[in-house]
This record gives sequence, C-alpha cells and structure tokens, in this order.
Amino acid sequence: MEKRTLGKTGLKVSVIGFGGIPIQKLPMRETRKLIKEAIDRGINFFDTAQGYGDSETKIGEGTKEKRDKCIIATKSPCRTEKEVLSHVNKALKRLKTDYIDLYQIHHVSKPFELKKVLSPRGALEGLLKLKKAGKIRHIGVTGHNPSVLQEAIEKSEEFETVQFPFNIVEDEEDKFSLLRIAKKFNVGTIIMKPLAGGVIPEPSLSLRWILQQGVDTVIPGMVLLSEVRENAKIGEKVYPLSFEELSHLKNSVSKLETQFCRRCMYCMPCPEGIPIYLIQELGDKVRVNVEQVKKMCKETYAKLKKNVEDCIDCGECEKKCPYNLPVRKMLREKHKLLTSAP
Repeated sequence: MEKRTLGKTGLKVSVIGFGGIPIQKLPMRETRKLIKEAIDRGINFFDTAQGYGDSETKIGEGTKEKRDKCIIATKSPCRTEKEVLSHVNKALKRLKTDYIDLYQIHHVSKPFELKKVLSPRGALEGLLKLKKAGKIRHIGVTGHNPSVLQEAIEKSEEFETVQFPFNIVEDEEDKFSLLRIAKKFNVGTIIMKPLAGGVIPEPSLSLRWILQQGVDTVIPGMVLLSEVRENAKIGEKVYPLSFEELSHLKNSVSKLETQFCRRCMYCMPCPEGIPIYLIQELGDKVRVNVEQVKKMCKETYAKLKKNVEDCIDCGECEKKCPYNLPVRKMLREKHKLLTSAP
C-alpha cells in the first residue's frame, strides 16, 4: 500500500483509508474481520467519530491488537473547551487506547461555528491542552464548506489536517482552491465521501481520480470484505486515469450531476427546520445495494424531529441553491426511498 505524508503531522498514512460510518450496523464479529482484512492489506488510517453510533467502539476493538500499526482519527462537534475535555476522554475509553493520533473538530461549516472554535475557551484551546498532555497527538478540522475550512487553516497554524467531501461530482473550484491552500500551509488532506455516498457507479476510477489530485488519503466506507480488497488494491499502485478512463467516468456520472446535492448547505436553514442536507445524503446512501447501509439510513430518517412531510413548499431552498437544483422534488423522492418497505 502506498503511503503519503499527512501534511505537517508527519504521519505516513495509507492512500486508501477506512471510513468508519457504515460499520455501526455490522455485528462486532464481522467488523473485526473487516478491520483485520484492511490492516493485512496495508490500510493503516482509520476514521471514525463520536456521532457514528458504536463505530468508535468497533474501531477500538478491531485495532487494539495492532494499535502500533494503526493511525486512528476521530472527531466530535465540539465547540468549547469544556465539550472537548468530555468528548476526548469518552473517545479514549471507546477506542481502548491511551492516545488518539488525530482528533478533528467535526462539521465546522458556518463562519459563526469557526469563530466559536477559535475563541478563548473554544474547542481549539481545549485540544491544544490535551495535545500537551499526550492524550491526542494532532489536531484537524472537518466540514462541507470549503471557504470556511480555508479560513480555518489560514487563521490557525494549529490545524494540521483538513477533511472534506471531494469526488468527480463534487469537484467545484472551491475544492481545488482548498487543496492548493492546504498544500501551501502543509496541512494534510483527508477526503471523505469519495464515492458520493456510494452512488458513483465506477468506484475504482473515482478513487484513482481523487488520488491523482494530490490528496493524502481517501476514506471510503466499507462493509464487505470484497470492498476492502478492491479498494486496497487501488492503493498498491496509484496511477492516473487514461483519457479513455476519464471520459468513461465522466459519462457514468453525467445524469447524476443534474440532481445531486453538493452538501454546500447554502439552502439552510429551512424555515420549517427540515434538515435538507442530511435528508439528501441519507437518500443518496439508501440507493446503495448494501442492506446494512439502507437500514441505517432509514432508521436515522425515522428518528428526525422534522422530515419532508413538514415541508410547506415555500421554495426558499431552491432560491438559495447555487446549482439550481429542484430541491423540493429531490426531497420528495428521497422521502419515498427512506420510507419504503424493505
């Protein structure tokens, strides 16, 4: 497996990492096998989060026998120093480890959130204290708004990594700008949603396309041993797409591009409090032909306080969408997918 240096962290990470969202619905026995297979095939970067159900616990269980060979990254939506202390201590217990290689401030996508994180007694201040104490080794930031993430790494040299969605569909110029700025400041780049939630029909070509953009690691979610093997193979010898392969990849997503939520969240907030972005993402994921993923998405949707049925058809979301997407129509379609019988 090819390794790249994760920016100024100095960590040597596998170019194909392990995204920890979907394993929350796997039995522990299957998860252990999955993680063992990943480690055996050279994957050493494992990404999880406080908000991914029991993912931290499963990552901890799966990596504990080979902790020295694994780089564990987790995160939480901490915004204050007080939250940081609580979140990190709980994560250490769930991960069954004395230290966390990379702790990321999760989902910083609005300017006011970044301001809170950077303020006195904010999350960053708390993480710096924990870093000094040896409980975490490196600090990162994640989000879906490239301009806010760019501001974060420009304002604070303490951010050593940045994690954001990027793929052949979500390939806007602001993503490339963020990559350039990250390289300028030697900030490691971690790519989530590399397969757009699993809906890109050519996963191998998509992963290779992302890696040829100079990112450090890509973290697809995996629930099948076959997925681990196929994705790991891509990382053994990374080479750019040919002209024919790139044309084929672009053609395969051409229909998807016209009705795909880019997760920029400019449509938010909804006047009725409907979590538009989350519903779009759950709906995209439920299309994936993996029963565990479908079940997880439907269960998450069922627990929402507000859903598409609360829409009053005001159209505010469509007025704000920079991609001129038929947001209301898309939400109705996602609602059907998320409420349909198995």
